[in-house]
Amino acid sequence: MRRLISMLAAGVLAGGTALTGLASASASTVTHRASCTNEGPFFFNVTKNGANFYLGTPNNTHSGASSILKPKKNGSTLWTLCVFSTTDKLVFENRNLALTTRSTSPGSDVTLTRVGNNGDGFASQQWTFFESGPIIEFQNVKTGLWLRVRNNGPKIGQSVTTGFTPTDWTITT
Repeated sequence: MRRLISMLAAGVLAGGTALTGLASASASTVTHRASCTNEGPFFFNVTKNGANFYLGTPNNTHSGASSILKPKKNGSTLWTLCVFSTTDKLVFENRNLALTTRSTSPGSDVTLTRVGNNGDGFASQQWTFFESGPIIEFQNVKTGLWLRVRNNGPKIGQSVTTGFTPTDWTITT
């Protein structure tokens, strides 16, 4: 299997850093799973000019809110992954909401919705991942579009979108 699945299963990041101490942060997990297991928590970021921009949620998030880029690690940027052991699919979760995209139009915001399908997520909440070294790219199962940062970004508070080309994400602790 791919390195990310191995990393997730081992609980270790590419740099060899054990994922200890992160469980105390406020990442919410769902206990009932039909075909995937919770892994994490993890932070995902993009870097530009030495600055990190973290994949996150609004501080007072709700179903239907857009995912946004944030300047630092905290509970709103801490993700639990529901990983499918037989495929390269996963569901990003933060505070019982999943990254979701239903639009097939590039540039649409990626929103947060309640996890469906008995906790395994609907196709619009499932992402296939591709990795090359420390870089990971995510493609939505339903739309075929990539999880990305807008062309004029990254900027703090900017919404995360989908598009025809991927953004290179990294995992941080």
